[in-house]
Amino acid sequence: MSVTIHDVARLAGVSHTTVSWAIHDSPNISAATKEKVYKAIEELNYHPNYSARSLVNGKTGTIAVVANFFSSYFEMEILKGIEQGLRSRKTNYSINLFSTLEQHEKTLSNIIYEKRADAVILLSISPSPKICELYKTSEIPLIVIDESAPDAVVMSLNNFEGAYKATELLINSGKHNFGLVLGDDEELGLSQYERKRGFIQALTDHNIDFDESHIFSISDYYFEEGQIIFKRMERIAPDINAIFCAAGDIVATGIMLEAKKSNKRIPDDLAIIGYDDYISSAITSPSLSTVRQPLSQVGKDAYLSILKLLNKEELDPNQLCYSPTVIRREST
Repeated sequence: MSVTIHDVARLAGVSHTTVSWAIHDSPNISAATKEKVYKAIEELNYHPNYSARSLVNGKTGTIAVVANFFSSYFEMEILKGIEQGLRSRKTNYSINLFSTLEQHEKTLSNIIYEKRADAVILLSISPSPKICELYKTSEIPLIVIDESAPDAVVMSLNNFEGAYKATELLINSGKHNFGLVLGDDEELGLSQYERKRGFIQALTDHNIDFDESHIFSISDYYFEEGQIIFKRMERIAPDINAIFCAAGDIVATGIMLEAKKSNKRIPDDLAIIGYDDYISSAITSPSLSTVRQPLSQVGKDAYLSILKLLNKEELDPNQLCYSPTVIRREST
C-alpha cells in the first residue's frame, strides 16, 4: 500500500496541511517543524503525488521541449544548453520531451488541454496563429527557436548571414561551379530557406550564375544521405567543384567521404563547407570548414528565459538574436 501525506503527518506529529507547506518550503513553517517532516518523509520513503497537486494549483512543474525529432545535432546541442540552464538555476521544474512526428498542431494543443506543461520551448517548428493564440489566452509561455511565430517569443539564428559568409568563403577559394545541399526536402523550414537565400544572394552579389538543378535535398540529416547526395551529384552535375552543405556538417562529412572514394582531392577538386560545427568536423581528414552557431548557449538562454516568463518578467528582445561564425579549415 502506498504511503500518503496523512501517514507522514502522523509520524511527524503535525497536520497534513503542515506537511504540504513544508514540502513547498513555506516560510510560515519553522525550521524545526520542516526538519521533522523531512525526516518522516525520508523514513517512510514518501513521494508527493504531483499529478494531484497539479489539479489543485493548476501547475504541472514541467517545461516541455517540443521538436520534430531529437536525433539531429541541432536538437542535441539545444538540449545540452537546456541541461546547462537546469544546472545553473535550481528550480522545482523538470523537462519533458515531446517528439511531434509532424503532428505539430495536435501535440501543441494537447499540452494545453491535457495540462502537460507550464511552458513550452519549441525547436524549429513554426506554430500556427491558432496555436499561438491558444497559448496566449491560456497564459502558457511559448518560446520558439529558429522559426517564425506570431505572438510568441522568438529566439532567432541569423542563417542568412551564416550562409552568405560561407558562400563567400567558397567564392574566395577560386571555385566557380556551385552546388547547394538543403534539408527539409518537402517544405523548407525557416533556417533552410534563409540559408538558401543567403547562398543565392552571395553568388548574385559576386556576379556568379547558378543552375537551380544544382540544388540537392535530404530529409533526415543523416551521414548516409551525404553519401547518396554525392553519387547523385556525380550523375547530374559532375562539374560541381564547390558545395555549400546547408543541411549541416554530418551530411557534409558523408559527402566528403564519398568524394574521397571517387578520388576527388579536397579542396583542390572539390571545396566544401558545412554548417553547425559538429564536434568531429575539426578532426576529419581533411578538416571541414563550417559555420558555427552558439546552439548550447541558445538552449541555456531559452531555459532561463522561460523561467523569467513564468515569473512574469519581461525579456529583452535584443538578447534573443544570435550571429554565426565562419570557421575556415582544410576543406576550403
